[in-house]
Order: sequence, then C-alpha cells, then structure tokens
Amino acid sequence: MKKQPPLTTYDAVKEKALRLLEFRSHSEEELRQKLRRQGASEEHIEETLEFCRKYGFVNDEQYALAKAKDLMNLKKFGPRRIRSELKAKGISPELIEIAMEELDTDAGTSELKRLVSRKLSGDFSPKSLNRCIRYFLYRGYELRDIRSCIEETVAMELSD
Repeated sequence: MKKQPPLTTYDAVKEKALRLLEFRSHSEEELRQKLRRQGASEEHIEETLEFCRKYGFVNDEQYALAKAKDLMNLKKFGPRRIRSELKAKGISPELIEIAMEELDTDAGTSELKRLVSRKLSGDFSPKSLNRCIRYFLYRGYELRDIRSCIEETVAMELSD
C-alpha cells in the first residue's frame, strides 16, 4: 500500500475527514488523531472539525449514545466496559454519563441473566462458576450482579 503524502492544505484535510466519516461515525478526538497521524496541521484540523460540527457530521453526544447502545445490544457489554470504551474514544466524562443515563439498564440485567444461564449451560462446578464470573467481569458487569444472576440460574436449574 502506498504511503499517503502529508495533508498540507485545509481542503485536503477536510476531504480526508469526510472520507473517514463516509464509512462510519467518529468522535471528535478519534478524527483529530487520525488527521494528526496523516500529517495535518493543528490549525487545519480545528477548522475541519468546526466545519464537521457545523454541518452535523461530528456530534460527540449522539456518537456516545449510539456507541453505548451498540456496545450494550450487540457486544453485550456491561456498564463498566461501555464507559471504558467510550473514554478510549475520547468522549468527555459528562457525555459518557449522559449516554449511560439513556441506556436501559433493566434490559441489561435481564440480558445478563440469559447470558449467564447460556454460559453455564447446566455446569455448576466451581471451575465453571469462576470462569463465568471472570468472563462477565471482563465484559464490564458488576460482581454483585453476576453473582446474583448465577444464584438465580442455579436455583432455577435445581428446582426443575
């Protein structure tokens, strides 16, 4: 693959930003970093981001909410992991909290119950239970929620 020449003009920076946004949405910080790596000047990057904000191509609040919903619904991540992923994308703590308030955490808890039941699939050995706990901790769920779901799953399985 040919190495791209550095972006030296405002038009080149704007064109690159629009090409990047054509494929998927980006946070302002993500876009800033990608343009910086291409050799764009800070002045051109700021002008380009202002243009993108003005026309609604970049909106961190909408991006944070959409990303949080995707992470919860598609990747089945818990609240801690969602916060971490949004922070890594350069979203401000205030916007992360706004996005987290919009999420349906009750649906996340019922989904966790279903996932725990499926993950254990009737194997309640200590090794399997510990593996399940580690798995869901990594995915961003709280330990108390995981244990509660495991207890409910075990109780349901043993009562059947």
